Amino acid sequence: MGSSHSTATTSLNSNLSSASSHTSSGAAGQQYAALPPGVRLDDSEVQGVEFVEKSVLACPLPAKAWIELGRWNPVSLLMLAPVWSYHLSGPADHWWFVVRSANHMYYYVAQFCSDNGKNHVSGYAFLGMWAAIASGLQYPEAKWWYARDWKPCTRPRCKEDLDRLVLQNPAVACPYSWVDNNCQHFAVHLYEGAANHSA
Repeated sequence: MGSSHSTATTSLNSNLSSASSHTSSGAAGQQYAALPPGVRLDDSEVQGVEFVEKSVLACPLPAKAWIELGRWNPVSLLMLAPVWSYHLSGPADHWWFVVRSANHMYYYVAQFCSDNGKNHVSGYAFLGMWAAIASGLQYPEAKWWYARDWKPCTRPRCKEDLDRLVLQNPAVACPYSWVDNNCQHFAVHLYEGAANHSA
């Protein structure tokens, strides 16, 4: 289906060799909340920090009303589109994966999207929960909620471990698809996926 990455780097600051994917430490999609200086942290600022709990946050996509309308029109209903579209692609919401340190001071956020037809994955460390939330919001005044609640990681993880898991995520190895390979699939792999893919 898509090319896989045989050479996984441990930093999200470099391009992968695959033409179908691009990785960086930039936010997935457009970041709408302006973050004050000092809340997005460099790798050196989280050296030695262990992330021990994980969750998945969600907010509605900007065009959610139109997407939902398309799912529930008479033609879609005849084809049972609402049933299979929710099963395959989930609701019209953006999901992002978040882990935090034991003292709830440091947060790591990973997101996945399509940028001009290419996969885009990001992984950032932040200071405080507010910054972790703001990094995933899709438009001003977007409401957010937990798609998956906090639970312990399989083991404590440093940022380098998390970067590696993000780059090895099965969703990243295939082209982004709103139907069957989107931000929700990406986040679920990290939260509750196979042992070698989940945090």
